Amino acid sequence: MNRKYSLKKGSEIEAVIHNKKTVGDRYYVIYYLFYNEEAPQIAISASKKLKTAVAKNYEKKIIREIIRPHVNLLIGTKVLIVAKAAIKEIEITEKRNRLLKLIEKINKEKQ
Repeated sequence: MNRKYSLKKGSEIEAVIHNKKTVGDRYYVIYYLFYNEEAPQIAISASKKLKTAVAKNYEKKIIREIIRPHVNLLIGTKVLIVAKAAIKEIEITEKRNRLLKLIEKINKEKQ
């Protein structure tokens, strides 16, 4: 995922959270906010319940790699993806399927 797609400022991330638009399941929560620019802005976080920094960084890396080919699905959206602690129970293919299903829900609402 390219750096131009990253959502860095704490105030912008708070705005996305306080917007109160979410989709989620047992493994992920995605907070999102629609806006008028072309490039999507994405922030990725892992739950504190994943314990170690190694586990958190691994899950964030996996999410980045899952999203990379599908960034065009999030055009005009600010997104915060939070990986829950249960994420370590499933395989990478299942992680991909679940995350893409949540992104599709966001796209349905956008249209």
